[in-house]
Amino acid sequence: MFYAGRDEGHCCMVTATDAKSITGVVFYGGSVWVRPDFRGRQLSTLLPRLGRAYALARWPVDWGISLVAPVLVEKKVATGYGYKHVSYSISYPNSPWGDIDFALVSLSAAEAYEDFADMLTTKPSFSEAVGSAGISSTILRDDKVTRISSEGVFHGSNNRS
Repeated sequence: MFYAGRDEGHCCMVTATDAKSITGVVFYGGSVWVRPDFRGRQLSTLLPRLGRAYALARWPVDWGISLVAPVLVEKKVATGYGYKHVSYSISYPNSPWGDIDFALVSLSAAEAYEDFADMLTTKPSFSEAVGSAGISSTILRDDKVTRISSEGVFHGSNNRS
């Protein structure tokens, strides 16, 4: 996963006890980097849930997981991602980036649905959060129509027989 197929000879040590119970169809929610001027706008709360919502709507997902730096667990940042369980650890010693250690965070599909419902009923709406951060809540929309297919390519069918 971290070596783009060049991981032969690299060790991965999994001591996270929750890893044994995570089976079936598993959705991995990866990382995201947010530009500094967009931080503090609840994107780290919204994006993981959007990814899980898409995955649960698309596939018969049993579990959602991610790997989180322990410092983010300690600072309670990982709690905002919506995962319900934290288990230590997954380690990649001697990786090209040095020794890496992650916490395994997870939630079942049922817990994900509960999390969606909780967020929709108890959290302020995204537009309110954006507005309260001092950012314009006006949505800019690019409504220009552009051609995305080459000439002569038509999508769909007008033949109804």
